Amino acid sequence: MNLEHLVNELLLDIFEYLKSVHLLQAFSHLNSRFNNLVVIHFRTHGLDLQSISKHDFDTICQQNLPLIADRISGLRLSDDDDTPNQIDLFLSHSFIVNRFVQLKSLSLYHISSNEIMKKVVLQIRHHPLTHFSLINCHLTFHQKTLRDVLNRIWHLPKLTHCHLDLHFRSTSEFSIPTIRSKSIEHLCIENISLNSNQLSRLFRCTPNLQHLTASINKLSNNTQFPYVIQSITSLKLAVDHLTQGTINLLKKMPNLTVLTLQTGKHNMNGHRWKQFIVDYMPKLKTFRFLMFFYVNNEEEIEEILDSYRTPFWLIDHQWFTRCHWELDNNKILIYFYTLPYAFSFYSYIFKSSNVRTKSTCPRDDDYWSYNRVTTLIQHYSTLHDLFLSHIRFHNIRHLEMNLPVSDQFLSVLSRLDQLTSLSVSSDADIDDDIVLSQLQTLINRAPRLYSLTIADWRSSIIQHLPLYLTSNSIRRLDLQSHHYLKRDRCFNSEQCVAFLRSPLAKQCEVLQIVVDNRLNIDNLINGMANIQALKVVLQLGQWDNHFPSQEEFITWMVSGYSRTFTENLTGTETIRLWIHK
Repeated sequence: MNLEHLVNELLLDIFEYLKSVHLLQAFSHLNSRFNNLVVIHFRTHGLDLQSISKHDFDTICQQNLPLIADRISGLRLSDDDDTPNQIDLFLSHSFIVNRFVQLKSLSLYHISSNEIMKKVVLQIRHHPLTHFSLINCHLTFHQKTLRDVLNRIWHLPKLTHCHLDLHFRSTSEFSIPTIRSKSIEHLCIENISLNSNQLSRLFRCTPNLQHLTASINKLSNNTQFPYVIQSITSLKLAVDHLTQGTINLLKKMPNLTVLTLQTGKHNMNGHRWKQFIVDYMPKLKTFRFLMFFYVNNEEEIEEILDSYRTPFWLIDHQWFTRCHWELDNNKILIYFYTLPYAFSFYSYIFKSSNVRTKSTCPRDDDYWSYNRVTTLIQHYSTLHDLFLSHIRFHNIRHLEMNLPVSDQFLSVLSRLDQLTSLSVSSDADIDDDIVLSQLQTLINRAPRLYSLTIADWRSSIIQHLPLYLTSNSIRRLDLQSHHYLKRDRCFNSEQCVAFLRSPLAKQCEVLQIVVDNRLNIDNLINGMANIQALKVVLQLGQWDNHFPSQEEFITWMVSGYSRTFTENLTGTETIRLWIHK
């Protein structure tokens, strides 16, 4: 088939399935018709420069961008380990934001440099952006500096959508802007828990906010909010403890039509929620929740479920619920949520195989397809679990699991055709052959698997693990992420040579590894034909079975397991390379 015979509309549909770099490589500079179609595509879909090679990045910056920069509507840049220092390099090509005169959406990923952040924010001032996102950024700003950065964002005159996914060593480092934005209507704040004062200031500085996603601290029962928040119609809230203070916050949002709630301990049941909704949220159309909490006995579980079996829930709104539970230290741990399951993640937290389940659905086989779940986390090895075998996850893209698992659990993963990222751990006392066989089976069932992370694993086999695995699709290999805990996964020269002979090394494009000698870095770069990015922790000397102090470990946890905290530890040096081949 000759592509030139296809109508423009069909070609534009095809373009949507191609990555930005492949689209430019295949269709740019062919003729005036295809050049115009490429421009039309980037006017509506933007340019995504994540996870590309240094060679392709340089080519785009030198040959393509000068011709289309003033036509691009959206731009994504990333400083992650796949493309280290990309944002700074992008700016060094003289591509200041003002050159992108039609730019409406800017998304920046994995920034960990305060200077880069300030430089970018300074460039976007007065720019007519409507969407601005900072995703998975690890920062060390002082409060005043951060406030200045956020004030510049809030000052963008056309900004309607703002997404702040920020990590700090302490949540107390976060600061609320001091100027008002009348344009922001959609705001998402992740990985930061706001207190009542910050919430009040946030509502004052975004008076037209309609959609809010946020986490909040445990609010004291006497917390009050002085005024009604009329503008908010959609709220997605995560809170550890649903106190009366949180209820007082919800009372001030009479125009809510959508409420999504993730919480732990609470005093609400179906009867109390019904009365609260009738009294304070009469416009509510969609109510979704996910709750983790303890009860003393199974009679309490029946009482809770019965409170959600009234006509208000089952007939008027058709809001159904399901709960799973197990006995935990003489108390019963409950996983309780609305149906259909509404969250993008599902975390399997139960240790035993004696898990029970009940729902308020008319039929027992209703709502077992959890199609919104893209991240599945299985914390404990499960050899027998009949309950879990009922659930169907058809759209899993990221999977974290502890091997071995039961056949029932594998039946839950009947389709892995969407899986792109896999993180695996293994119990220390399980036979390696069994675990490796199960891991290879999973890999074989995932034709689009791109990234493999070896998480918590017995140290004696970590350096040999890549030698036993094969995959046609894996291009990103992380052998480093859990090194911080014991510093027990360092590759010596002999192990690096063996790794280079493995099938995974021959096709790997992004590698994270720990080595004991600088010469091994050169050997890895020269020995891996397809390597594009390399993150190396150089560890000189013996640190086997080292374990961080309690203070270090707590600080690491509080930081949200920040990568900036674990880089350049005592006795190590972290090197990130974006390789031009």
